[in-house]
Parts: sequence; C-alpha cells; structure tokens
Amino acid sequence: MLVSETESLAEVDIRLSTRQARTDIDNLDLGIISLLRMRREVSQRIQQARREADGPKFDSGREADIAGVYRSHFGDSGDEVAAAVLRACRS
Repeated sequence: MLVSETESLAEVDIRLSTRQARTDIDNLDLGIISLLRMRREVSQRIQQARREADGPKFDSGREADIAGVYRSHFGDSGDEVAAAVLRACRS
C-alpha cells in the first residue's frame, strides 16, 4: 500500500477501518433481512390462522406489546422501528 505525500498513515488507517466497518454493517444488514423474512413467514402463518377463524386481521394489544419491547431497547425511536417491522411482516 502506497501512501501519497498528502495522505497520512492515520488517514489510511481511518479509511481502511471505515471500509471494514461498512462491510460489517452490510453483513449485519443481510442478517437482519434474513431474520425479517423468517419473522414475516411466521407472522403470515398467524394471519392466515386468524383469517380462517374469522378473527381480526391485527391484534392491537399484541402490536402495542411489540412496540413496547422495541421502545425498551431503542428509546423513543423504538416505536418507529416496531412500526416498520410490523408493516414489513404484514401480508
């Protein structure tokens, strides 16, 4: 690896560290996507069972509980995360 006269070794280290961190984030995102797909499959099975039993499409109490779990881990933004997850998992 050649370092130009204007680029310090510290800047190269930061750039390489950032590149690795971005790769780590990309891999984590793929894992999250995989988990969300699995969650959606389970959710769709539950929704199908509800439809077959002529039950309500959504359980607002259960969704509030889920939002509470996300809120406990992410603070106020947990509501947004929970809403996005629930929306992504609905059929």
